[in-house]
Amino acid sequence: MAPLVRSRFVRIVVSWLGATAAGTAAIVAVMVLLANTLSDVPKAWSAHTEKPILLSKVATRSVVYNVNGEEMALLFAAEDREEVSLDRVPQLLRDAVLTIEDRDFYQHKGVNLRSGARALFTDLGAGGSAQGGSTITQQLIKNLVTGSQQTLDRKVREAILAVRLEKQMSKDEILERYLNVVYLGHGSYGVQAASETYFNKNVSDIGWPEAALLASLIRNPVGYSPISSPELSRERRALVARLLFENHKIDAAQRQAILDAPLPERLFKRGSTTADAQLVGGNYFSERVKQDLLALPALGSSPEARYDTVFNGGLRVYTTYDPGAQAAAETAVRSVPDTKGKFFTGLAAVDPATGAVRAMVGGPDFATSKYNYVTQGWRQPGSSFKTFVLLAALEAGYVPSDTIAGTSPCRFPNASEKLGYSQIENSGGSGGKVGDLVSQTQSSSNCAYMRLGQTVGPEQAAAMAAKLGITTISDTDGREIPMTEEIPLTLPIGSQEVHPVAMAAAYAAIANGGLYHAPYYIEKVETADGRLLYQHTDPGVYAFSPQTARLATQVLAKNVTGGTGRNAALKKQPAAGKTGTTSKNVDAWFVGFTPYLATAVWIGSPDDQETVKIRGVDMMGGNYPAKVWGAFNEAFHQGREVLQFEKPEPTRKGKFIRYTNKYDRGAPATTVPKKPTTPSRTTGASGSSGKTTTTVKGSTKTTTKSPATTTKRSGG
Repeated sequence: MAPLVRSRFVRIVVSWLGATAAGTAAIVAVMVLLANTLSDVPKAWSAHTEKPILLSKVATRSVVYNVNGEEMALLFAAEDREEVSLDRVPQLLRDAVLTIEDRDFYQHKGVNLRSGARALFTDLGAGGSAQGGSTITQQLIKNLVTGSQQTLDRKVREAILAVRLEKQMSKDEILERYLNVVYLGHGSYGVQAASETYFNKNVSDIGWPEAALLASLIRNPVGYSPISSPELSRERRALVARLLFENHKIDAAQRQAILDAPLPERLFKRGSTTADAQLVGGNYFSERVKQDLLALPALGSSPEARYDTVFNGGLRVYTTYDPGAQAAAETAVRSVPDTKGKFFTGLAAVDPATGAVRAMVGGPDFATSKYNYVTQGWRQPGSSFKTFVLLAALEAGYVPSDTIAGTSPCRFPNASEKLGYSQIENSGGSGGKVGDLVSQTQSSSNCAYMRLGQTVGPEQAAAMAAKLGITTISDTDGREIPMTEEIPLTLPIGSQEVHPVAMAAAYAAIANGGLYHAPYYIEKVETADGRLLYQHTDPGVYAFSPQTARLATQVLAKNVTGGTGRNAALKKQPAAGKTGTTSKNVDAWFVGFTPYLATAVWIGSPDDQETVKIRGVDMMGGNYPAKVWGAFNEAFHQGREVLQFEKPEPTRKGKFIRYTNKYDRGAPATTVPKKPTTPSRTTGASGSSGKTTTTVKGSTKTTTKSPATTTKRSGG
């Protein structure tokens, strides 16, 4: 240390110790003990060479907001903290903290000579073990610069840096930083987080009893905890009340109010632990938001950088989450009878105009299982996939009044001539008939849609699905492959696996006139001071024409009013959609839309077990999934203006769509009925649960699905 710097530092220490009677006796001892310390004191003590003290960044929790701007979740790592400006901290809390911790805060220059000398002399007698007496400025330095090692060396560094910090920052700036840094127990850092933890209030809303309690915790937040040590907590709070009274900060009545106030008996902590970070207020939606944040390039160039930004960066995350829609979704899902884990229900609701996901039920209970069947689960969509074949056909120039044979069984050549053909049957053993595309959709005819898919071209049906976000599927080996890479024979009847939320977003494009938006959860991300880091933008992509959208809506709306989707019908608001049921009733669906919202409801077995009946009712898409869909949308549309679907432009007269192969001759054109036949009201079949029989060189194998799709999995 330079001579000028050394002599200046010694004068400070001497004046510090000389402030008490004990100081003179301690000077010699101090000089000996500081001999080794002086060489390590920061070299920049001189006023001419000082550099600004860099206070370490404190971890600040990120806050997640719903579509109404209300807090819905918190994200933080080791420290739960929300920084607040000093003007949000009530004067009564400032008074309580300063009275118990540093009543001369606004008078001293960083070190309180009286209390500091007394503490240092005691330390010397104790062999160098530092004790209390630190000012708030010193405590801030300890928390953010020097650490809390109980040594004289640290105490000296702390004092020097405190004096320097007082030159660098105003008193109010130091106090504000301190009130945001201080640990107050039970995982709460700073006065805002502590106010929420103990009182379920914002710090700006607390009164004298709460302020006295928070101030009492600073010295020992564990030992004075009102939860684990109520008697000690009460004594410490009483001390704060006495000091406030003696320093004329409160009157006798206010002091008594503090003493009489009950202590908190519980903590207001919400949510659950996720990995090594906290997601407070967690549900399936906020968990998905967290995962998307961790993958967002705007928040960091590496996974480590993004993790730090998300959990420590004090972000403000604005989402698409509609709490009203979510409440309606959860209520509707609870209407399904409990089967003790034999099957689960998932629901995803998407805004057609934007792709914003408004509500999500990802599984039975987020607290016990974080796996999200709506965004992660691969499930066979069954006949709900027929809509993509319908869209491809309409886009290719076919019209709803065109007719096609739905007669069953029907046969189709397999990919290899050596594998012979596969025989498909309609659900429920229906013989089927020739009918227009409306009636074949209403009855969910497997054979009609298999023939339509072959006529339009499997590649076109797969391409339509891909344009609507179904870009990958899960094959029999559990691999995720591009939709158009390996097209299974039974693609038209939904043998491949998809995510439920993707189905909701795909159907949303029909409600939006053919303009597809990918589903999303985050609208924007800002820093705590309002700087924009990310803003969602998606102009959308036209997957098909508005006329195709209107024609498809016409067909699917008639399925709700007179087909397998009747249980989804709403009292006033027109709706459109399609059922889906896979073999052995492992998966059952209803996917549909109104002008306001597109919703997918899936009910299925988590381990692919047969789910034939629930309380005696067939587990098919037209039953419980359609009922859940209807209940949710009835609640969601309550109070909203009734909107009609746009009517399509006039189309040509219907023609017979002839499809033949060497195994299947379809039906002759002379059998085309004059009017489509509406299925009876007892029809609950969704189509793809019919049989598939594969014939190989004279031998016959009967399965309940295409052999290429009998294996299922959940993942990714």
